[in-house]
Amino acid sequence: MASNYVEEEIKEKLRSKLNQEKVKLWLSPYTAEDGSKGSSLDELSTRYAVECNLSVDKVCCVLDDLRLHALEKLASRNKFQQTGIASLKVKLAGNFQKEANNGTRENKYTVEIPLHERGENLKQLISKRSGINLSHVKLISSGRVIEDGSSLQEQGLKNQSLVMAICLTEAEAEARVQQEQLLKVSRTREAAEILASKDDAGDGHEPFLQIADQAGKSLQLPPEERKALTLAMTLHEKGKAAIKRKQYGEALLLLLEADKEFRKCNSDILNAVDNYAILCLDIVWCYLCLQSVNDLPDAESRLLACEDCFNRSYGQNLERLAVVKGEIGSVLALFMRLHLLQGIVAYHQHKRHEAITLLNKAEKELQRLAVDDEKIAEVVSMGFTPQEARLGLRGSNGSVSTAVAYIMKKKEEKKKMRLKEKEEREKRKKEKRLGKTASGESVSVDVYEMLCSMGFPPGAAAEALRQTNNDINMAIQTLSTQPELLQLPDPVNPDIEITDELIAQVTSMGFSADTAREALKRSSGQVERAIEELLNSGGILSASPVTQSSDQQDTSEPGPSSSKKTPEELQREKDAIDSIIPDIPENEEDYLDLSSEEELQFLEQYKALLNSL
Repeated sequence: MASNYVEEEIKEKLRSKLNQEKVKLWLSPYTAEDGSKGSSLDELSTRYAVECNLSVDKVCCVLDDLRLHALEKLASRNKFQQTGIASLKVKLAGNFQKEANNGTRENKYTVEIPLHERGENLKQLISKRSGINLSHVKLISSGRVIEDGSSLQEQGLKNQSLVMAICLTEAEAEARVQQEQLLKVSRTREAAEILASKDDAGDGHEPFLQIADQAGKSLQLPPEERKALTLAMTLHEKGKAAIKRKQYGEALLLLLEADKEFRKCNSDILNAVDNYAILCLDIVWCYLCLQSVNDLPDAESRLLACEDCFNRSYGQNLERLAVVKGEIGSVLALFMRLHLLQGIVAYHQHKRHEAITLLNKAEKELQRLAVDDEKIAEVVSMGFTPQEARLGLRGSNGSVSTAVAYIMKKKEEKKKMRLKEKEEREKRKKEKRLGKTASGESVSVDVYEMLCSMGFPPGAAAEALRQTNNDINMAIQTLSTQPELLQLPDPVNPDIEITDELIAQVTSMGFSADTAREALKRSSGQVERAIEELLNSGGILSASPVTQSSDQQDTSEPGPSSSKKTPEELQREKDAIDSIIPDIPENEEDYLDLSSEEELQFLEQYKALLNSL
């Protein structure tokens, strides 16, 4: 690898000199009319060899390679202009890469195809060339998965574009497993869409992804923005779970799906959270593990976007993080991986000094993140998990006592945040059930609860606010002039169980069981109110107010019962959600718990390569 690197470095140096002097190797006198080497190439090689302190033979060989490459590129461009047939560079990655390294399959090659052809046609070409079953091939270009049904041009491919081909599994004998892995991506997207479309004020049984800023404050988002962001975050979690299993091909596909959804959100939302920055970091990590970090042009741009977000969120020297969270140890793991990946990209760009600087920075951060195993065991013995112990020790510079206090503080903060989340969800749930006012606004939960605290029945309070557009004074006046509203059922808790015991208390006053049950429903199960209403009405209940309110609620705000689903649909949703739950971590700081073992291996590998040069 080091020898290839030196060859590439020499090529970059000579290419730079050619550009400075505006030398065009594909023209005379460096190229003859028949395409062979021109008379002046040897003279140019001798001069460059002296100026660059290289052998003449080496320079001549490299310049001729550059000349032939330029001619090939020119021929490709002319062919594309005349015929519309594009030349695409294909790089094999993942399990393809392993077989290429073993000499059983070529690593890189070029395919020709018109850009108006669909993605599936390109996949067929690559499948035939590589000898891999068509259904097991996935293609990526410029950081996006190439879709089967759209044209290559619509998906941004151009002449000379680079395409990365991934095979998700290795052996032909595992064809069934391969197919299941491929299906995971579509199943995951379907499940994530179900989760994203669920109202966050649901019944409390489905998982709930809290969308918050760096300080943990919940963000209130428009429905479409929230759906896109929830879908992106869910796909990202599935991708991170695949990374932990070292299934980097599957992980990359999921992460690029998440990237597509993140791009639907406006920049203000993405600036408020660091999720997109971490996604970019994870995508480049997959590139590295698939041995393709030096072949994809968007690796550098993703790391730049990640660095910009981290600096904006935490400060260039983590000063904002110290203010917001009180410590920097936990998030240091993200900066360590960022600097490591930046150093590796710089290495492949032949920026030696920059690579050395960044790798040295990553090494120092790795040393700061190192935690003594005995201290972890000591904290675990106190009843904490290994993850809590590791994050606690990192956040407290290795002090066991401080780590315990840190973990307890985090637990308390998490408890308060969960309580606040629950209150917010309950409030949104109430708001949905209360419906809309005459002007189309949601009934104010706060004003509704004020009326209830004043002794007005819940159903009457809600209906009065609907009619008066949340004006509390006008609502009180309406309740005094429309006593029939007092018979309306509670809109927040409409399905109160009417027990035999409650009915018996009302029938003991001489009313029939059916009348007692209806009165209890209208009074939300309150016996005193039910009896009072029956006494005032002479035991005869009018059905019109209830019907009117029910109709109004159905037209103003669809409630949970307005979209009944079949048992099959509900089971499908449950199965889909169940497929996601195992990969959504309970600890929101799970992404910070990097073991750093793989990072250390890559660091040592690239430092050794730099030293060998």
